[in-house]
Amino acid sequence: MRPSPLPLFAVVTLAVMATAPAHARSDGTTTRTPCGAVRALSEADNASLRLCQQVEAGELRDLHWPNFSSYREQVRQFYAPGFALAWTSNGVPTPQAQALIQEFQRAEQKGLEAEDYDASHWADRLARFSSTPIPSEELVRFDLALTVSALRYVSHLHHGRLNPADFQPGLKRAPYDAAGFLKREIVEATDVAAALAKAEPSWPEYRLALQALQDYLVLVSYGEGEPILQTREDLYPNTAYSGVIQLAARLRRTGDLPAEAKIVRPEIYEEPLVSAVKRFEGRNGIEPDGIIGADTYRQFDIPFAQRATQLKLALERWRWLPADAGQRFITVNLPEFRLRAFESSRQTLTMKVVIGEASGVHTPSFADRMDSIVFRPYWRIPLHVQRYEILPDVRRDPHYLWKNHIEVVNASGQIVAMDQPVPAVLQQIESGKLALRQQPGDGNAMGLVKFVFPSREGLYLHGTSETNLFSSYRRDFSHGCIRLEHPLALASWVLRNSTEWTPARVEDAMVGNQSLNVKLGNPVPVFVVYDTAVVEENGDVHFFDDIYGQDAALEKALAAAQP
Repeated sequence: MRPSPLPLFAVVTLAVMATAPAHARSDGTTTRTPCGAVRALSEADNASLRLCQQVEAGELRDLHWPNFSSYREQVRQFYAPGFALAWTSNGVPTPQAQALIQEFQRAEQKGLEAEDYDASHWADRLARFSSTPIPSEELVRFDLALTVSALRYVSHLHHGRLNPADFQPGLKRAPYDAAGFLKREIVEATDVAAALAKAEPSWPEYRLALQALQDYLVLVSYGEGEPILQTREDLYPNTAYSGVIQLAARLRRTGDLPAEAKIVRPEIYEEPLVSAVKRFEGRNGIEPDGIIGADTYRQFDIPFAQRATQLKLALERWRWLPADAGQRFITVNLPEFRLRAFESSRQTLTMKVVIGEASGVHTPSFADRMDSIVFRPYWRIPLHVQRYEILPDVRRDPHYLWKNHIEVVNASGQIVAMDQPVPAVLQQIESGKLALRQQPGDGNAMGLVKFVFPSREGLYLHGTSETNLFSSYRRDFSHGCIRLEHPLALASWVLRNSTEWTPARVEDAMVGNQSLNVKLGNPVPVFVVYDTAVVEENGDVHFFDDIYGQDAALEKALAAAQP
């Protein structure tokens, strides 16, 4: 039985750090490195000394990405205090080292880039151990390369490859002790893959997306198959179609047509293909009517490799979210046009939403805390809306403001005019010196309730008087705010733990024309996310269009990123 490598960390005890040589920081200050202490104690222990010196250099040319200065402090913590080799025993790689290397080589299955962890280099490195004894210097480089790769891999598994603040304001990377995780969980692990899973997010949606990625990578490995024959006109059920066999093959591969389903007449587009097409359309953001038109053909043409990429991007974004969002939180997925409310890790409420136009003002991704609710709110009309949408209507119809219950107010909120504003007032509205505000009530554009974030001026979740918009499958119609299909249901959910706010009182609060502001005792975390791939609890994978181009931007950033 091989000796445990862990006690080796204590072989060399550090001398007084004051004897260690100084190491210059980028800010001009210096810190003491442990290499002097290692040298002072054991000049004969060349491996420890070489390892320490190599760590302090912050660069290892054996690596695909040689510079590891951003991980240097974690590497120090991993090897301290003795700087003993961790991944070899009696001159050969430990079982844990070999298992780690296998995980690096399978990194794509986690949605990561295998070359960030030297995946293509490890076979040659391991082959060196099968011949002559490895020189001490080479053992040091092998050990350090494995440690740096492992720190990169564990960090990426835990919180992603990129800084979430660059893409989703309000999110911050929490400190993560990757070095401690390697020491505690991996160095002596009996099951390295299971131990590494502890570093991954615990979100159920993350686990579902991870499994779906495995399935789509298998599809990718088998190729695209025969293309779907496209018709000039829309293809309706129960009509002749010479592409039935290819269509059936594609739908079987995507799981929309059961494997045992029989195609009785291969020249007619009919059941069970029609039901399978409807299922495919529903999973791909198209109205599931079974009529194969341009949108359905476009979705059929999207390669499996692109679907796998969408799942990888979703995994990256899930890694950005906090490990513990609390007992109650809300997510809004923009490309899906859907809100979900969670309690004790269970989805307890869901509804459709309307978001900002793809060709206009986009609804941003962000993380914040909802701190209040306003029943029967005023709508303070944004400047670009009052300038380019309201004013042209006012100039055509002098009574437009009165008909739509809109007030002209100054900076103090005092009403200046409400009907037939004079040209001088119109000029001040256009310049922004005066503002427009719609009165509370049934016709208010914000509906009967809005949900407020303290750091998101002018951006709310709210109701709407245009409820007909929720019948559309693509719902980017707003000026940036998020309109709710069932605002009363969300208000009741947010206030459900408050004894004074019974469902009946919540409903009563939405009646009348006076505003009522309710401060929440416990603010509710809200995550507005951007995932074009979503996996349901039953395993169904749904894909959505990249309406804001955020997938393209993230994919480009990941391609340029260094670990």
